[in-house]
Amino acid sequence: MKGIDTLDLAENLKGEEIWIPEEALKSLDKGKYYLFQLSGCSVVTRGGDAIGLVTDILFIKENDLLVVEKGERKMFIPFTESICIGVDLAKKKIVIDPPEGLLDLNDI
Repeated sequence: MKGIDTLDLAENLKGEEIWIPEEALKSLDKGKYYLFQLSGCSVVTRGGDAIGLVTDILFIKENDLLVVEKGERKMFIPFTESICIGVDLAKKKIVIDPPEGLLDLNDI
């Protein structure tokens, strides 16, 4: 924010949301995404089966997990190149190739 150039002034903003235009964001390396870009993406299998929508991402040490929901069903899908084989931000779509049983094991 313009004019916020001291710690004292910045302290007054504690707890507030700060919004910036998307075009002001730093470009990320290939395969890296901002959370808001993935949130709301539809998730489909390589074969075209609809899995659900990304509602959140859990950041864990080994690899991040997409939280995917469809109705009352919630699944956790590792956000790795071997499983998430395609991300199309323009279409808000993530294509996955899950190992056998992953979608059943993650059903809670």
